[in-house]
Amino acid sequence: MILSETTSVCPVCLKRVKAAYVRNADGVRLEKTCEAHGDFSCLAAADAADFERWDAAVANVPPKDVLSQTSDGCPHDCGPCANHLQTACCVLLDVTDRCDQRCAVCFASASPEREREPALAEIERKYDALLRLSEERTFNIQLSGGEPTVRGDLPRIIQLAKDKGFAYVQVNTNGKRIGLEEDYARVLKEAGADAAFLQFDGTTDEIYARLRGEKLLEVKERAVENCRKARLPVALVPTLVRGVNDQDIGALIRYTLKNVDVVKGIHFQPVSFFGRHPGDWRETGRFTMFDTIDAIERQTDGAIAKSSLLPIATGHPLCCFYGTFLKQKDGSVSRLDAEPGSGACCPAPADPCCPSDIEIIAKDRDYVLRKWKMADPKTGTEERTDGFDLFLNHLRENSFTLTGMAFQDALSLDTERLRRCRVQVFSDEHKLIPFCAYNLTDWNGRYLYR
Repeated sequence: MILSETTSVCPVCLKRVKAAYVRNADGVRLEKTCEAHGDFSCLAAADAADFERWDAAVANVPPKDVLSQTSDGCPHDCGPCANHLQTACCVLLDVTDRCDQRCAVCFASASPEREREPALAEIERKYDALLRLSEERTFNIQLSGGEPTVRGDLPRIIQLAKDKGFAYVQVNTNGKRIGLEEDYARVLKEAGADAAFLQFDGTTDEIYARLRGEKLLEVKERAVENCRKARLPVALVPTLVRGVNDQDIGALIRYTLKNVDVVKGIHFQPVSFFGRHPGDWRETGRFTMFDTIDAIERQTDGAIAKSSLLPIATGHPLCCFYGTFLKQKDGSVSRLDAEPGSGACCPAPADPCCPSDIEIIAKDRDYVLRKWKMADPKTGTEERTDGFDLFLNHLRENSFTLTGMAFQDALSLDTERLRRCRVQVFSDEHKLIPFCAYNLTDWNGRYLYR
């Protein structure tokens, strides 16, 4: 039974093809046919009921400026083109192609041998361009790569963003330098970093050996401790591969609860197959967003229920989930009524109860800014004794967020999701390209944009 139709690409040649979500005996699959290369099918959800009830009243705000002409159709005209429906919440800047790891799963196929690295002056030009492209509330910035911390001038790059007026600057990192250099987290914090988006795939060295090629648990835990000392909030970012670390989700949540003062949440990333990966994982390793939600409930013995994890309210519902929780004094967990990415808008956009476009954008970006914050260490001292401040600080000290992002690859790509993408990469050509399109490769590893 066809549930909905869309457009995708052939994973062999990246040509646009018609596609449909089809319900059958093993759940819901995205199915498509390329005239040259045949039929392809990708699991979207093992339980059709999960897929069919996963919906949200989505509020989409188009980008401020169109930067690409429409000619070949999505995903070949990104920039954004006039058909893109959602402005960015977070914008990634790749500050280097170098990396001190050579991971089995890497969006960018980064390695120590890669040398491309934009000069600080070019990064400043990108910041200035992004200020012009931002709406009234600036984009959230994610400094990425490669591994940003291999650059000696990363603190200056962070400080420059803050000096330009960007409200939120996040460092996407494997954490090795933060773990090995005790004072480095403080340097990043003092430069203006708001959070460390820390690659953290699990709680055993075996997981890291398979995904990252080396035993890394000790250095990851040292990175968390150094961030605690520096008061730099941490979000754990596990790449989930079936049969590798999908059984460690509950352990990751327990680790978060143990360190909830500094680890403010987990951002699960079910594996997507572009860049570099072992070929057999494409057949056996796929782990969907719905698999992740099921595993969270099962591996926490129901303490975090599926019903407490919700689709986002901007972008596309199939891209993300979120839930905000509070660790109680007895160690149990309760759900907080978290503010959605943008809030749900009433059905009629002209109705006075609906927020304006800029209010939707601001709420979307501010939610990211707030969800990783640590508590204020001064609250509760003689300097600040207000009861409401104490209450808010308790919430901040003990709250955490579980989010997940289901990145697309050439097999799972749905152009309707791309058109609503809210996580975009600012390219060397000064184009804003949806993250999944920017990293998209065919099955031979040929990138469409990167």
